[in-house]
Amino acid sequence: QQVLQMLGAGGSDGGGGGGREAAAAAAAVPSAVIAEVWAHLGVAMQSLDRVPEAIESYRRAVRLDPTLHVCFANLATLHAYLQERERAQAYIEQALALDASNSTYSQIRQHLRELPPPGPSDGAASTSEGSPAAPP
Repeated sequence: QQVLQMLGAGGSDGGGGGGREAAAAAAAVPSAVIAEVWAHLGVAMQSLDRVPEAIESYRRAVRLDPTLHVCFANLATLHAYLQERERAQAYIEQALALDASNSTYSQIRQHLRELPPPGPSDGAASTSEGSPAAPP
């Protein structure tokens, strides 16, 4: 995240010196490249079971590059894991809109459709996310 901060994409949590240098570096790096860095950070966070950080990283990636369908798919699996079915379905639909022939995305959508409706006393849903997909 320090690298992203230096590039001007890591948020505004103070940070410290290097203002002009960071601004110049950010101007020199295309947003698609920064989006890829966020996507890879999302994969790393997901692999470490740091779900909130993974979700935030993927969201930042797709904000910068809305063509990163794998990030939408990973957001879908994370929200399914959190039992946030509607969000999961919305994200997998976005992934499929970008890559309609992706059979894995179709399987995720089907799995989400087959989940029983959430009940007031349901425990944790068992999902088969497996490993996060790496960005293209």
